[in-house]
Amino acid sequence: MRLGIFHPAFEAVGGAELLVAAQAQHFRAQGAGPEIVTLGFDEARWSERLAGIPVRTVLKRHWSDPLYGLGRLAKLRRRGLRAAEALKPYDLVIAHNFPASAMLGAAPIQSRKIWQCNEPPRSIHMRNANPALAARLAATLGEGPEEATRAFSLALEGHDQGMRRNTSLRARHTYDLEVTRGLDLIYAISEFSRDNARRIYGRCRDEVIYPIVRFPEGGRNRSGLERSVRRVLVHSRLEVLKNIDTVIRGFQQFQAASPVPCELHVVGTGPFRTRLEALAADLCPAGSVRFHGYLPDEELLQVYEACDVFALLTLDEPFGMVYPEAAAKGLLLVGPDHGGPLEILDGGRLGWAVDAFAPEALAGALHEIWSLDDAEADRRRAVADRACRSRYGVEAVGPQLMALLREA
Repeated sequence: MRLGIFHPAFEAVGGAELLVAAQAQHFRAQGAGPEIVTLGFDEARWSERLAGIPVRTVLKRHWSDPLYGLGRLAKLRRRGLRAAEALKPYDLVIAHNFPASAMLGAAPIQSRKIWQCNEPPRSIHMRNANPALAARLAATLGEGPEEATRAFSLALEGHDQGMRRNTSLRARHTYDLEVTRGLDLIYAISEFSRDNARRIYGRCRDEVIYPIVRFPEGGRNRSGLERSVRRVLVHSRLEVLKNIDTVIRGFQQFQAASPVPCELHVVGTGPFRTRLEALAADLCPAGSVRFHGYLPDEELLQVYEACDVFALLTLDEPFGMVYPEAAAKGLLLVGPDHGGPLEILDGGRLGWAVDAFAPEALAGALHEIWSLDDAEADRRRAVADRACRSRYGVEAVGPQLMALLREA
């Protein structure tokens, strides 16, 4: 059986791309012989991660494209036709991420067509793919302090106007629903994504196949909690939906009541960095919130080793690889009360699941963590690490993926 894995682009190194690479390498290790089909490939960034896996690149643009229309839907259709030619040789194609899912659904090919639904396209199906944000907006009318709610309010207003008229957005919405019917199977990477897909498309397989998380051998050597300085880590792309401004507000409340110095370490890059830096400078003592930007592996590990808690209140997140990775490094976890992170936290059994829109809830969780004695902190670390390894390690997820191939 020839297996194709179709993902929009391997250019930036993001969570979705790492997930595809881990899956493809597992298929390769099991002798399935996968090949990657993509519309963009940065060899310098990806040749090592995809070593041994053939990569076929589909042209994003062709000189003739404008002859068939200038809109986004016309562009999607033309790219889809070129992708369909590249996908013809395969017996089974697994698509990751929109618009690969739509292109595969529309492709006139004989292959069995499967979509691994990380998340439905959030900009096209705004309410159903962003249920927590939609509920927050309805409750606050866009007047909450978090940047994400205000940004979502503006985006949703434009979305609704576009859907009421005969616009490109409405056409793309209709097209996505139509061509997704051409897929043989949809499965999701979390119960949250599965439920969103069912609301939008009316179907998604019951069984969830979680992403493969590559866990390091062993774990954090240090035990107990650092009591002289309380250090909290955020590791994320710095964009609005990651909701890091709420973490900063919660950290400020925690810090104000702490009897010892506190530090918030923010690792990552993104378009929201300047605004987050300004917010931290306005709310917190100088030097207490440290923005590290991108860190190479060795320096990143040093920051993880210095911190006791990983806190990230990302909104409507389909999974969240950073949570089990942080647990494997011995950090105690604080996450949102919804989405994929809530599943990783097992409803709060493996960490603190708090209202993602309430800074005071994060502050309360941090206070509770530093009220633990060292033995209890170590017990919770060990429980979370074991649970994540048993649920998301290749030994657990790998057999599910191979069963998926056998079904085809």
